[in-house]
Amino acid sequence: MLSRKKLAVAVIAASALLGSSSPAFAADLKASGATFASPLIDACKVDFNKDTTHTINYSGGGSGKGRTDFSLNLVDFAGSDAAYTIAEPTNLVYAPIFAAPIAIMYNLPTVKDSIYLTPATVAKIFSGYITNWNSPIIAADNERVVKTPVFQTKTVTVKDKNKKNVKKTVPVLDKAGKPVVKSYTTKTVNIDLPNQDITVWYRSDSSGTSENFTKWLKGANASNADQRLWPKAGNTTFANGTPSGITSFFNFQGASGSAAVAAGVAGKVGSITYSELSFATDNKLPVANIQNAAGEFVAPSAAGTSSFLGGGTIAENGVITLDYLKAIPGAYPLGTTSYGLAYASGKNATTQKLVADWFTYVLDKCPGKYPEKGFAQITGPMYDKAKAQIALIK
Repeated sequence: MLSRKKLAVAVIAASALLGSSSPAFAADLKASGATFASPLIDACKVDFNKDTTHTINYSGGGSGKGRTDFSLNLVDFAGSDAAYTIAEPTNLVYAPIFAAPIAIMYNLPTVKDSIYLTPATVAKIFSGYITNWNSPIIAADNERVVKTPVFQTKTVTVKDKNKKNVKKTVPVLDKAGKPVVKSYTTKTVNIDLPNQDITVWYRSDSSGTSENFTKWLKGANASNADQRLWPKAGNTTFANGTPSGITSFFNFQGASGSAAVAAGVAGKVGSITYSELSFATDNKLPVANIQNAAGEFVAPSAAGTSSFLGGGTIAENGVITLDYLKAIPGAYPLGTTSYGLAYASGKNATTQKLVADWFTYVLDKCPGKYPEKGFAQITGPMYDKAKAQIALIK
């Protein structure tokens, strides 16, 4: 039996050991920016808090707001789906830590199968050229032979927010970090579309999702004989990026944030919008299969997004340039990256370390823990670049 003195020493030693395994303080990190990243951030920040005691306060507001808040030093870091085009802060670090598909979601309760859309048809819908779902142009997309990839998957065990083991299904990656296409299916589709007016919901705020979506609309249609499809370059404000003014169109409806446009679609039959996949899942909305440059029709997924992003070019500053006309097997062509924005230097050292820790946590742990959110695990050269960028945060 231990003496009282020895017992006291043991208790003190145990207390010291417990104390050394936890952070000496808890901090709050303030951030704003892309609503595109919100589903993953909202899920993963709970785990980050439990693992580190630090709190992530991410208010969203859109990529434009995030970049503005970051430039004005109102936040410790920001999220953005696009790079600065003007007034980029000095000592800026772009860390590509998020990747996910932009889904085309719609509300057609009488249509039981997921529809198929080419880039040209999507451009005509979102420019106001097509105004009814029974358009012969949409019908042609849905009366054809379609080829779709089937990705190889595996079951993994991860810890949930309560530290319990749960099984999740994730894509199998090859040695280069690319998803493995197991096989292809080929089938003839014949989907009847209803005589129903189309309501186009779009982001009214400054949005990186809008910029990436309009970049794709222009880039994916660049080789089309009809150069009027989407002549303008990508724009953070959707209404400014359309081929013609849409403010007077009866069938266009703006809303601020990804959650709002998705909810708008869910509330009105005939509606369509573009947003991160998780918002379609949350609102029980079907999503379209989109034709890629290889001629395949692919549903939005983490695997398809990874395949597409693997064909991009990584700049020295960490920004990814995508090739919309590159024929990449299995690619979901509306995949995009999203960046964590931080300063390389000149800020509080403790806060900077926590920002770097959070970026690393998102990059390494979050997509695999929550595959149902639709975010892709960043791998290969893009992962290496993300780690290098995070290392610049001092």
